Amino acid sequence: MNASLTFNSVVFEKAISPVLGTSLRQSTARGINTPDVLSIKNQPYTDSFTKVDGRRFNERIDLWDVDSTTGKRNKLSAYIVIEVPEIATGANVTVLLATFRALVATAGHLEDVLNSEE
Repeated sequence: MNASLTFNSVVFEKAISPVLGTSLRQSTARGINTPDVLSIKNQPYTDSFTKVDGRRFNERIDLWDVDSTTGKRNKLSAYIVIEVPEIATGANVTVLLATFRALVATAGHLEDVLNSEE
């Protein structure tokens, strides 16, 4: 496992995780009280409809901030859950991830979703 990961110029350093199956990383470049936290978890699951076993992966970024007006600490979060049935092919996973990357990379898409999607 890499000691550090960099995304969007934020360097996430490996931290000690108290939970088995969880990788925890953080950046304190903006201050110790306003860390950027990256957690990666995985666990087995069984689909309730198909009864097929698989593995569920969760990647989450939490960005802590302090409101300049009120001084209140707050957290913004974004995460992705990827479920991979044990019978999925590598090609299926590649297509799914490529499509998701394209969706996220589309300029303005996420902002539009946050502002007007129901």
